[in-house]
Amino acid sequence: MNIIWIMSLRNRLILTTVSVSLSLFLVTILIFTLIVKHHMDKNVEQIYGEVLKTYTFAQKAVAKSAGDVSFELPECSVRRASTYITFFGNRLLVGRVENCKFYGTDFLKVLDFTVSVKELNWLIIYDRYVLERLGEKEPEFFDRFIAGKTVLDDSVIEGKYSPDVLQSLQISTGYRLINGFKTLVIDVPIVVDNSIPVGRVVFVKDFSETLRELIFTPLVFLFYTFILVVALSTVLFLMFNRLVSDITMLKNMAYRFKELDFSDIPKLNEHLRKEKTRDELFTLKRSVLTMAQELEVHINQLKSEKEKFEELAYRDPLTGLNNRRFFEEEAKALIDLSKRYKEPLSLILMDIDNFKRINDEYGHDVGDLVLKQLAEVIRKNLRSSDISARFGGEEFIVLLPKTDDRGAFMVAERIRKDFRNSSVKVNGKEIWTTVSLGISILEEGDDLETLIKKADSALYEAKREGKDRVVVFKYKEEGQGQG
Repeated sequence: MNIIWIMSLRNRLILTTVSVSLSLFLVTILIFTLIVKHHMDKNVEQIYGEVLKTYTFAQKAVAKSAGDVSFELPECSVRRASTYITFFGNRLLVGRVENCKFYGTDFLKVLDFTVSVKELNWLIIYDRYVLERLGEKEPEFFDRFIAGKTVLDDSVIEGKYSPDVLQSLQISTGYRLINGFKTLVIDVPIVVDNSIPVGRVVFVKDFSETLRELIFTPLVFLFYTFILVVALSTVLFLMFNRLVSDITMLKNMAYRFKELDFSDIPKLNEHLRKEKTRDELFTLKRSVLTMAQELEVHINQLKSEKEKFEELAYRDPLTGLNNRRFFEEEAKALIDLSKRYKEPLSLILMDIDNFKRINDEYGHDVGDLVLKQLAEVIRKNLRSSDISARFGGEEFIVLLPKTDDRGAFMVAERIRKDFRNSSVKVNGKEIWTTVSLGISILEEGDDLETLIKKADSALYEAKREGKDRVVVFKYKEEGQGQG
C-alpha cells in the first residue's frame, strides 16, 4: 500500500534548512573528529616510541654499570650479553653477562629512570603460572617472591595499579588510550634468561593535558563553523520565508475560494496595494485576485438563477405553497422515518366546495383569490415541521409527522372552521365558501400513494355526506368515514 506523506511548504522549508544545517554541522564534526584522531594517533605513536627508546636506553645504561649483585649462571647458555634480565632470590635483576657470570642490579632502577624522564607511572604484571613453574626447582621461590606484592587471579602485580588499567590490559596491544582517552597505557613484555616471558611492564601516562591541547584548536574551529552554519541557515530561511508565506497565503485563499468563501478578497486586494515588489509572485497574486472576483460574480449569478429555478420547480406560483413535486419528494422521506422509528403520521387531503360554480359565476380571478385564501388559512394552522402543498386545481394536501388521527382531526377542523369564517371581497361583495377534508393515518405496509388514496376516499365520503366536514378513513367502514 502506497502512503502519501503530506507536508506543508513551510514545514518543508524548515526541514530543508534544518537538514542542510545539520548535514553541514555533521560534516564539520566528522572533519573535527578525523583531525583530532590524526593528531592523537600521531602524538600517541610519538610518546610510545620515546618511552620504548628511553626504556631500552635505561636498560643498557643500568646494565653497563651494574655491580650490586654478581653470580655464576648455572647451565650457562649465554656467555656474553650487554643486557640480561633474571631472577635472584625474590628480586628481578637487570645487568650484563660476561663469561657466564652475571653482574646486575634491581630492575626497578630501569623503571624509575624511565618514568622520571617521561613523567610516567609504572607497574609490573607477572604471570603467576610462569612464576610457579620457575619455582619448581626452588620450592620457596614463589612464596618469597610474591611477598609484598598483590596476587590477583592469574597475575602477580607489583607497583601502583587501578581496575581501569588492569581491564585494559586483558588484550595487549602495545599501547592504547583508556578512561575516555585521558590515560595512555604502554605495555612492554619482560623476558628473563633471554627466553622466558615472565610478564609485562606497564607504563601509565596522564594524557588529559595533551588531549586538551589537541582538541582546543579544532574545537574553536568547530564552534566558529557552528556559528557560521546557524547564520547561513538563518539568512536562507529569511530569504525564502517571504516566498513561503505568500504561497501559503495563496493556497489557503484558493482553498476558501474553492469552498465559495470569498471573504479574503478585500484582504488580498489590500495586500497587493501595499506590495512594493513587482515580480512574478506579485503577478500570480494579481491573477488569483482577478480570478476570485470574477468567480464571485459568476457564483452570485448562479445562486440567483438557482433560487429562481428552485422557486419554479418547487413552489406553486399562485398560492406560494409547495407544489406537488416537492410534496411527494419530502413526504416519501418522512414516511420512511415514521416507519423506522414507529411514529404516527397523518395526511389531510382537502378540496374547496363548489369551486367550479365560483369560477363560472365570478370568474377565474375570484377563484384564484379563494385559492390564495385557503392557502393562507393552511399556513396559519400548521407547524414548521408539517408539509403543505397545492395538489392540483382546488385540491390541497397536508402531511403531519408525529400526529395520530385525533391530532390530525383537530388540525383539519381548525382549517375547516377558519376557512368557512373567512371570505373574499370583490367589488364590495363578500364571497363565502367551504372546504371538505379527508384524513388517512399511516399504517403497516402503507406508502404515499396508499395514504393519498385513503385520504381521497375519506374526502369523497365528506363530499357525499354534504360537504364542509372532516372525515377520517377507516378500513372497516370504507366509504363511510367518521366526521
